Amino acid sequence: MVARPLPGPGPGPQRVGAALDAVMRGLGAPEASGVHLVFDRWSTVVGEALAAHTRPLKIEGKRLVLAVDEPAIATHVKFLQAELLERLTELLGPDRVTAIDLRVGPKR
Repeated sequence: MVARPLPGPGPGPQRVGAALDAVMRGLGAPEASGVHLVFDRWSTVVGEALAAHTRPLKIEGKRLVLAVDEPAIATHVKFLQAELLERLTELLGPDRVTAIDLRVGPKR
């Protein structure tokens, strides 16, 4: 069988990140670029002191799931939740992350 190009000009090449974002949106998940930004810039979003005791685990829909290493830190994060959501909105844009869920456990 001989391979032949499809008729018409076609869409042309596309950046992998853009294609991955389209797939993620189609699945109802956050765009890969947003997830990447949150994980890579976590210490900038929350500050070095809080980053030492927290880490993002995943984004489920519009909820950021965080691991915190002790209950006192979870309480502190709850107190700062509105401010952290504002910072995430500045980083990602509106309505990308609208809530924060916490999981308390030892830091890995």
